Amino acid sequence: MPLSAKERQALLAESHPLKAVATLSADALTDAAVEHVRAAFVGRELLKVRIQADSGDECDAAAADLARRVPCELVKRVGRVAVLYRASRAPLVRSEPER
Repeated sequence: MPLSAKERQALLAESHPLKAVATLSADALTDAAVEHVRAAFVGRELLKVRIQADSGDECDAAAADLARRVPCELVKRVGRVAVLYRASRAPLVRSEPER
C-alpha cells in the first residue's frame, strides 16, 4: 500500500539520524546486494542506502529498482541516499529512554 504524504514526511524526519547501511553501485545491483538490504531490514523498518550513480535520474532508477526487488517502499531520495521503509512483520522491540 503506497505511503501517504504525511507518512512519508514523518518517516523522512525519523530517518535523519540514521547512517547508510550500505553503499551500492547503480549499475551493479546484484542479487547479493539486494539480499544485503533485505537482511538489513531485520529488526528495523527504516534504513538508508547510499547509491553511487553519475546522475540523479540514474540514482532514481536504481532506488526504484532496489525498492521493487527488496520489496519495500522508497520514501524519498535525498542526494545519492535512498530512504527505504518496510513495515515490520513482527512487533519491534523499542527500548524506553532511561530516566
